[in-house]
Amino acid sequence: MNKEEFLKIKEAYKSARTEERKIIINFITKKKDNEGNYLFTKSKDKPYNTRNQYSGCRGSKKYTSGSRLSRPYDLSNHLWIDLSYKGNDILISLQSFDIDPNSKELHVLYDRIGILFEQSKKIPIFKDCYTITKVSDAFLKMETTNWELPLSEADMEEMVNYIINHYELNSQTKFRC
Repeated sequence: MNKEEFLKIKEAYKSARTEERKIIINFITKKKDNEGNYLFTKSKDKPYNTRNQYSGCRGSKKYTSGSRLSRPYDLSNHLWIDLSYKGNDILISLQSFDIDPNSKELHVLYDRIGILFEQSKKIPIFKDCYTITKVSDAFLKMETTNWELPLSEADMEEMVNYIINHYELNSQTKFRC
């Protein structure tokens, strides 16, 4: 396969993933509670609207790894959706971060949905006696799911219910005496 053919396939794959993200956003943003209020908002409780609804939520087209790469890498195929449910931050990732429980190796499972039930932050990890490395806690806390792109309407409904149940069950547990 020559480079031109490979790049066409790569671009078609990126386009298909971007379209899947739009389908998920359209599905989620139409969900309402019994009173007719939207269940999900953008992060920081900003409502979704048609203008710039799909902006952001992707990696940089000119990623340089802190200037370590001499030629920028197109990281825009790394896609996610930031949203909020009752003031709680949620990240739906179109590639799940996974740590193998046996080997402890880090993996990125492309096209597998991962869900992070909070805002991701960087936490210190001791690499050795002299160096502290910071890693995104998304690698440690992201829940790898069984949903894989492309999602059916039933998959998306199941995902919405999973998110709602996560918060409803946790809020019931907090107030038990």
